[in-house]
Amino acid sequence: MSRIQNNIKQGYTRDFIRAICNGDNDAVLEYLQNGMSATKEAMGTLPIIYAINHNNFGAILLLIKYGAILEKDYLEYEVKSNKEALEFLTILLK
Repeated sequence: MSRIQNNIKQGYTRDFIRAICNGDNDAVLEYLQNGMSATKEAMGTLPIIYAINHNNFGAILLLIKYGAILEKDYLEYEVKSNKEALEFLTILLK
């Protein structure tokens, strides 16, 4: 069993979030393909928020593909995201 499969089985999300934050989208994809949730909170917040805050547009698209939901109002008022990321995501939501 791979390290990623072991992490998922044990509910260990730190490496998944680390992959998102460091732009390792191959690892993000492998986690998602092996059953990691794109919608469940990990380390206190949603994975999509980590991707937004680290300008990881590849991970944002992967997370959306695997079920993450973006709500424009939530992003604008609840998340302290940078302007460039919000403008990009607004285009996606139209």
